[in-house]
Amino acid sequence: MLKNLEFPKTFFISNRKKLFNKVDDNSVVFIMSSVNKIKNADTFYKFRQDSNFFYFTGLELNRAVLVMTKIGGVTTSRIYRNILDKNLEKWIGKDFTDEEIIKISGIKSINSIKELGDIYTLLFSGYGIENVYMYNESTVDEIIPSYTQVFASNLRRRFNFIKISAVNKIIDEMRSIKSPYEIKMMKRAVEITEIAIRDLLSKTRTGITENECEAILLYNYVKNGSKQPAFQTIAVSGKDATILHYEQNDKKTQKNDLILIDTGAEYKNYAADISRTFPVKGKFSENQKKYYDVVLTALKEVTKAVKPGVTLMELQEISKDVLFKGLKKLKILKKKEELSSYYYHGVSHFLGLDTHDVGDRNKPLVKNNVITVEPGIYIAEKGIGIRLENDILVTSTGHENLSRSIPVEINEIEKIMQGK
Repeated sequence: MLKNLEFPKTFFISNRKKLFNKVDDNSVVFIMSSVNKIKNADTFYKFRQDSNFFYFTGLELNRAVLVMTKIGGVTTSRIYRNILDKNLEKWIGKDFTDEEIIKISGIKSINSIKELGDIYTLLFSGYGIENVYMYNESTVDEIIPSYTQVFASNLRRRFNFIKISAVNKIIDEMRSIKSPYEIKMMKRAVEITEIAIRDLLSKTRTGITENECEAILLYNYVKNGSKQPAFQTIAVSGKDATILHYEQNDKKTQKNDLILIDTGAEYKNYAADISRTFPVKGKFSENQKKYYDVVLTALKEVTKAVKPGVTLMELQEISKDVLFKGLKKLKILKKKEELSSYYYHGVSHFLGLDTHDVGDRNKPLVKNNVITVEPGIYIAEKGIGIRLENDILVTSTGHENLSRSIPVEINEIEKIMQGK
């Protein structure tokens, strides 16, 4: 078990102060926590805090609201939280105390969520505040509204004179530039992921199932302090590795299969995101090496280009150039426009509290952005899918590969798999 790391409350206090400095005076910001999501009947999915709520409070409260007011230049932060019935503590454990909330977040004004109506009356009728900021969430499934959407709808219905503005641009810009504390947590997430991948490499053999591979990774995550993976682990072998977000993880591997792993531990809500591809039998065939080298070369060339001032689109073009040259040499394609049939995703995305984290893809990278570099090739007619992915911190003059010690060279992988 690795040593536990914690954020100091000054991190969350600083984040709130930065937000206050960027919003208009005589305004209020509402940030909602996550709520328990029903799995079925009376059971729930594992709780995961809303990224913005955590960023500004550090609290793992369920069904809570952070209310930040700026009135006449005076700023105040209040927590409105669901107070657990004492009888329920026998079933699900003790509730957070006010003292614990203050120690974690630095917020001293703590109220029951039932008192939210009082603050509405004070802000909108007493102070006459009209400027309301909320985070406009984009959800894949619009059938079920989010906690924030329900909250905003209720506010508009009660106070039709207020103006609700999206605070996304301000918060996204803040979150895209990582503090030293955040980088420390992300390095720990990568460290846990490395332990898991090395263990998997040492235990992989012909006939192992994809879900057994996933189980080995998850065991190591939990054992080393990650409460859950950052996203659903992809463990896919053979021809199905050409499916980008394959999640069945239910096949038995065959002797000559490559297995593609896309996985990452989550630590203190911060994500790692790593992809590796390796031979089930522990040794690459000569043919597999040729394709693997194409992707590995792209990984290296794109990584070398990461620095302040470069855009993700420019990194994508480098990736496409390298992959095209490699596949043309192997006589897989003749023209660059054919590449989209074998490489059909971006080479980079931002990484942080979310696996696909906030950040403007069209703006040049700046110091303390964290991105992924993940080229791949997917040749359905040959049943080959290869993706390699590292997590990269942008520094003042270049970059730091946070995942540099996770094996990616062919000889490294084969040595571990063969127990040498």
